[in-house]
Amino acid sequence: MEQSGYRTPTHIPLDLSKPSHERTSSLKYANEVLDIEYVCLSRIREPLALVGGYWNMDPEIICRVTTGMLETAISGIEKMRVFFASIYDLPGLCDETREDIELFLNRASAWVKVNQIYYY
Repeated sequence: MEQSGYRTPTHIPLDLSKPSHERTSSLKYANEVLDIEYVCLSRIREPLALVGGYWNMDPEIICRVTTGMLETAISGIEKMRVFFASIYDLPGLCDETREDIELFLNRASAWVKVNQIYYY
């Protein structure tokens, strides 16, 4: 495991051209929830935990998102964004999954920005 708290892309199943139904569904569900204006932390915990589990993320990231206070959850979401940014350009990733990842990166970033305003 690396210092940044996420597993390297080599821990992800190699055949990303045919992602599992669970991985794609969890990412789409998280994107739908993150698209809700002013969605609270308690509402996004479960979808983000599913994303973390199905995408084989470090358990520390999942724990931060699911059990931490707002500041800890924001840190976990940022680590999820780093994880997805690291696999975005991998060869063999299908276009639909790449679009879902891009959407997640944008929506998670927006959620973090809105909630940091209220936290700090």
